[in-house]
Amino acid sequence: MAIRIRAVDGLRVALCAAETDAIAGDVYLDDADHHALAAKFRWDWKDEKLVDWPDYPAEWAAMETQKLRDAKTELEAWLARQPEQGGGNG
Repeated sequence: MAIRIRAVDGLRVALCAAETDAIAGDVYLDDADHHALAAKFRWDWKDEKLVDWPDYPAEWAAMETQKLRDAKTELEAWLARQPEQGGGNG
């Protein structure tokens, strides 16, 4: 999933690229970049037997303020337009 890294009121957050539009200052990470970061994150925590993941209320609230559309809805609409999926354009 492609993401955008953005500062929202001084708080750095990661946003779904499908749900947001680019603005000046965003750092765009494509699927491969995001995958690489996930692999690194997992590597960093691979020896932890039990990780008590905290919630991130400030970050999650800031992320919600940036959402313009729903990624699932966007994907379903895109799939419907693909000929091999039985949609239009073909």
